[in-house]
This record gives sequence, structure tokens and C-alpha cells, in this order.
Amino acid sequence: MTYAIKCSSIICRNAGKLRSNRRCISSLLPSTHPFNSVPQLAPPPYNGKTQLVPTSLLHHIHLDNVHHQLELANTLRPYYQSQTPHLLRHLYARCDAIYFWRSLDYWRVAVGEDTDVEVEIGQSYNKGERVTMHFGAYLDYLSFCIERDGCKYVAYLAQNELFPQVQNDVPIPQFCCDPKASHDIGKGMLYHKMLWMGPRHTVSPLHYDPLDNLLIQIVGWKRVLLFPPDCTLWHHAGVDGNQYNTSAVDIENPDYDKYPDFKLAPVPFECTLGPGDALFIPKKWWHHVRSLDWSVSANIWWR
Repeated sequence: MTYAIKCSSIICRNAGKLRSNRRCISSLLPSTHPFNSVPQLAPPPYNGKTQLVPTSLLHHIHLDNVHHQLELANTLRPYYQSQTPHLLRHLYARCDAIYFWRSLDYWRVAVGEDTDVEVEIGQSYNKGERVTMHFGAYLDYLSFCIERDGCKYVAYLAQNELFPQVQNDVPIPQFCCDPKASHDIGKGMLYHKMLWMGPRHTVSPLHYDPLDNLLIQIVGWKRVLLFPPDCTLWHHAGVDGNQYNTSAVDIENPDYDKYPDFKLAPVPFECTLGPGDALFIPKKWWHHVRSLDWSVSANIWWR
């Protein structure tokens, strides 16, 4: 669907929510290509060696093309079978979300300002609280942060189910959702499709998930550090009030006196995700994520 047609159809359904159709259309249309952007901040350096995530360049892929779905599956399969992270650079370069999700007005008219969302107050979920608020109020906060190039208090719209109104903006690979076309990459059973939106400096602390994960970056940049699963307890998970799958260690500034076993941590993989990139995170791999700009991401958990 072309940008103008999609914008017009949304505005016709929600005309009373904005002052001017012209203003809305102009805000929704892309003024610059997202791949021209660069991270506004450098991430804090990790206190140790890192290694690069293996990468494939997939800017030519159309996820609505059956042959391209097979090419994607063939690219990812060796890493899925070895349960190794893999960066799929520009996999989502051609999806609608790349252009529309940069506009806060698009979110207002597509989703609605009175929709309830859950927001983490604090820089990470293990150091704050989770509250419910209206989506419009959160977008006002995010607009304030963007205009001022950051906020003193961080609020992260994290791990919310992706709104049904924008589901089609981010197509799902067949192997995540179709048991008949899993291509030997799991069982093709979709578990969740989640949304992550927030200002710079949001952090997901070091943790692991029990399912295979495709992290999709749409707006802004994020730095990801990934550690393999093993039997040692270097991560100090489940202590000091943390969940069993969440480390107590601030890995960007570790307290080795309090958490001495973190010195035994394996060398992590590191990558920076930009607009259109997708990262395969195998189940039970420990990962730490920091936003370098205001950011919008989606992720897919599947079996």
C-alpha cells in the first residue's frame, strides 16, 4: 500500500482526532530515508572483550514473496540449528513500519490515544515499577523527550502486545507462524509479537528468554550484548530480588566485590541494531539491550 493511500484511509477513520488532515499526512510521509540515520550516542563500553555477531545482508528480501521466505529460511537455518545468534541486516528495510513508525501522529491515529498500555518507570524493569497509562499520555511524554534530546526520568513502553491496528506493518516470517512452512526452523508456532517503544537510555538488563526470539529494530538504534547459556553461575541471576532469568549484575558497570563470579563470564557477542535490522536470539541466550536513540522495536517469540 502506498504511503498516501494508507495515511488517508487511517485519517478518514479517525478524522476527529487531529486538527488538520494536511498536517497529519505531511507528518506521516517520510522526509528522509531511515538508513541515512546514525546512532546519536555511543554505548557505554563493555568492561571486557567482545566478538561480532555473524551477519547476513538481506536488503533485497520481500517477506511477502514465497521465494524470499525460503531464502531467508535457508540463511537462518544453520544458526538456528547451532543455536547461535545471527544478525539479519536490513531484513525489514521494505516493511511499512520503517516509514510510519517514526511518526508519533501515526501512532495516535492508528492506535488511539485512550488505549491502555503498560510502562516501566525507571531505566530497567528490575530497578523500577510497571504502571498502566493511556497511550496518548505516553506519546506526549515521548514527544517531550525527543524534543529535548532526552529525559531525566525514563519511562519504557516495554513488552506490550503489538497493537492489532499495526500488526500488518511488520510481517512475520513463515517459519515463526506456519507449521506447514517452518522450513526446519522450529515448529512454526507463534507465541507472542511484542512492542518496545521509548526514549534513549532505556535498558533491558541481562536476562534470557525460554523461547527463540527475533528482535526487529524499526526506529533508532540499540546495542545488544549476548552471552551463551552454560551451567556456571557467573550471572548471579535470581538474587537481590531479581527473577530467576535476570542477572543482578549491571554488566556495564559491574561490582566485582559484590558479584565476583561475573569475572568468569564468557566473551559476549556484540552488535548494534539499526532501522530494518533483525537479530536472531536463540532461546536461553543471555542478552542485554540498551537504546542509543529514541527507539521503536518489535520482537517475535516462537517455537
